[in-house]
Amino acid sequence: MLRKVGDILHVSRDGRFVLKLSTTPPLGVTIYDYSMRRLGVLYDIIGPVNSPYGLVKPDPQLPEVNEFVGKPAYVRDVDLRRRGGRHGHAR
Repeated sequence: MLRKVGDILHVSRDGRFVLKLSTTPPLGVTIYDYSMRRLGVLYDIIGPVNSPYGLVKPDPQLPEVNEFVGKPAYVRDVDLRRRGGRHGHAR
């Protein structure tokens, strides 16, 4: 099962996804789109604690990263349980 973690705001100059997070998943978790396509890995959380942003290193297999801008981002429940994530709770 998928759990929404935020929305993809834009692609940074260095080609990373910038997400506006609605929850704070653990670092290193894999990020997916709704069709379970692997978008990349969450490698940093930045910004204020009550309104965080996530930085995702895109999967090298993605053909065009800009097509995902404005779309929701998800994690798998099983990945959150494995990593001890605090899904559904803001830090």
